Amino acid sequence: MATIDVQAHDAALFEFLNEDDGRWVVRETHHFDNKVVRDGRSGPPLHIHWLQTEYFKVEKGVIGIMKNEKEIAATKDDGILEIPAGTRHRFWAHSSTTEDLVFKVWAEPQDIDHSFDENFLRNFTGYQRDCQMLNLKPSPFQLILLSYNSATMGTPSFWIPLWFLKAVNYVLAFWIAKALLGYQESYAEYTRPTKATAQD
Repeated sequence: MATIDVQAHDAALFEFLNEDDGRWVVRETHHFDNKVVRDGRSGPPLHIHWLQTEYFKVEKGVIGIMKNEKEIAATKDDGILEIPAGTRHRFWAHSSTTEDLVFKVWAEPQDIDHSFDENFLRNFTGYQRDCQMLNLKPSPFQLILLSYNSATMGTPSFWIPLWFLKAVNYVLAFWIAKALLGYQESYAEYTRPTKATAQD
């Protein structure tokens, strides 16, 4: 059964799915009639998942992927695209697409805590959507904390050693965002309860 979330500016639709083989995936639909999508801004900024490999499978349209310093334009004919753990990357609706971009994305391994998962996406997109509705600018410190808690971090376009980037993001996330500013790693209003939580 799918559960659905919507990105800020109504640019994209997220469907959280469980595949027949037990994998958790997200089906993203980036709406071509939305200017944010046509301008290539509906995907996340350049980032790294340091614990998991990320996979993309296009169902419709053309996805643009920046993988380290190489840009890829892919369609459903390209099969499953792999982004190894530790790779700088971002994705968006490619400028050559003339229709909605629809693709599935997931990360593996999936049985680890504090990783790229449904609750991370719900918190990350839910927070930004609420900021947009309230006409507030999202706090970069809150976004860094949400990301770091899920083994994800933003990165500049130039190369920086992974250990150094993690150290900087750790300080920004836990010393400043959490300890000093009082932000949280996740919020109940965005987080989907697990079976264990529901039984408490």
